[in-house]
Amino acid sequence: MSNAPAPSKPSAPAYSPAPELVAAAERALATANPAHLDTAERMYLSYGAVTDGRSAVTGAVLPPFRECSVLVRAGWLAAARVFPSTAAAYES
Repeated sequence: MSNAPAPSKPSAPAYSPAPELVAAAERALATANPAHLDTAERMYLSYGAVTDGRSAVTGAVLPPFRECSVLVRAGWLAAARVFPSTAAAYES
């Protein structure tokens, strides 16, 4: 058995979202229902609990929700809006 380190994963290619995507995400967050934002944050935290606080794609440490990019927060907001009753069913 070799003690050589495992090869590292190649880094993800740089991504520059289209300005219209960023603008739409900013609008979604600015007009969001606070309850949906709270659910989005709790969903994000639940994801982090499963991945030990790291990105399952890159392995990078996940930042606090409020420090995530506008697209990441808007993505979790979209998930919270699509499944509000499901998310509410699991709230304690």
